[in-house]
Amino acid sequence: MRMRFYPDELKDEAIRLVVKHRFTAGEAALQLGLRSEVVRVWVRRFRSSKTRPNDVDQLRACVQKLAIERDTLAGIAARLLEKTG
Repeated sequence: MRMRFYPDELKDEAIRLVVKHRFTAGEAALQLGLRSEVVRVWVRRFRSSKTRPNDVDQLRACVQKLAIERDTLAGIAARLLEKTG
């Protein structure tokens, strides 16, 4: 049997249906047109991992916010140096 590759978005949706919305793996698989065993494996791996998809999204948002703050402070520091230098 040939191994199939699925988009990360599809995996994330299947995991969300099972974990957040309390679907069974079979129900999520049926709704997304997948085999239930595939969804079970994804959920099992998700539950055993340390990083959750939501955690990654939150970390990305935090990094973006910090980058904006860094750039703002760098601009302020540059203007202060111009005035004093």
